[in-house]
Amino acid sequence: MKFVKLIFSFLAVIFSIDTFALADTLILPEPKGIYGVGTVNVELFDPARTQLRSEEKRRWMTTVFYPTLKTRATAPYMPGTLDDSNVFGTKVLGYAIPHATIINDHKFPVVISLPGRGNVRQQNTILYEALAAHGYIVITMDQPYVANFVKFPIGTKTTLIFKDVWNLPRDRDYRYAYDDEIIASAIKDIDFVLDNFQAFGDLSSAFDKTKIILMGHSIGANIAHIKGFADKRVKAIVDIDSKITERAVFGRIGVPPNPDAKPVLFIRGMLQYQEDVGDQLTKILNGSIWSLNVQHSAFSDDAYFAAKISNFGMGFWDSLYNWLFKRGPYFSNTDTNLGNYQVDEWFEQYPEYIVKWLEKIKNI
Repeated sequence: MKFVKLIFSFLAVIFSIDTFALADTLILPEPKGIYGVGTVNVELFDPARTQLRSEEKRRWMTTVFYPTLKTRATAPYMPGTLDDSNVFGTKVLGYAIPHATIINDHKFPVVISLPGRGNVRQQNTILYEALAAHGYIVITMDQPYVANFVKFPIGTKTTLIFKDVWNLPRDRDYRYAYDDEIIASAIKDIDFVLDNFQAFGDLSSAFDKTKIILMGHSIGANIAHIKGFADKRVKAIVDIDSKITERAVFGRIGVPPNPDAKPVLFIRGMLQYQEDVGDQLTKILNGSIWSLNVQHSAFSDDAYFAAKISNFGMGFWDSLYNWLFKRGPYFSNTDTNLGNYQVDEWFEQYPEYIVKWLEKIKNI
């Protein structure tokens, strides 16, 4: 027992050094749009439901990225989630300014976006800043006990429970059952948001409720196409490397039909192991497919950090310490290979492609 305490005391010292010895500053790619970017965290509460892994009433965090007057000012990365914007000893700055005044003289399309299993809602900040700068409002949200770290305004923090941490990487049947649970829960979260835009306060006056887009990465993309194809309020879907396998996901093998022929963009990371999906994506009505020789996590901010921060990525001991003491998000360099792309080229091209596709279908 004394040895274990000694180990964690040593790790605490290492983390303290890492936190207070910020030697470098890294600024995210500057968005190319005509607007500046604002951001705000909004906690949502649904007393009709309970949390996924506790009996507490359902609450979860969202972050909104939205258009503001153009500025080149920067602000700390992941406000409300990271205390000091420290990522492995580097102070990270982005272009989303907390609580900046939204452009409110006209309405903007609303993109509701969900991260992959285990990821934090703000881990696609580069993409969200680009969308907001081009005139989109992004509402990104994660789930307590699914995201690797959620911090609420009162200071409460949640991480994955031990049973899930142990079983998810080891038991495929457990993982698929877990995914079905989180899909069902996320769909109810989306319904709550669509039914309660007023929960976002004055920002909601700029929401164009007739132009709702669902977007997600990995299992978040499954949620986007499952819910998006079935809900009349959703007008388009952006599916970033969804989980498509030979096994049923949420009761169905493969991608569900798109009966209303809503525009859908499928983005596939082909360097990652992909089970054979045949030509099923080509059969989805009104679908566009963009296949890229990059890995699955190339679409997250982690891929940018992996290329820019020399010591980026948590090993076993710092991951364990981070989880046990709920210190912050889990950052990983796993599956961040960009293939033949240079990092700056990639993080300009990939958000730009999504923006151009959205502009093309905006008036459909």
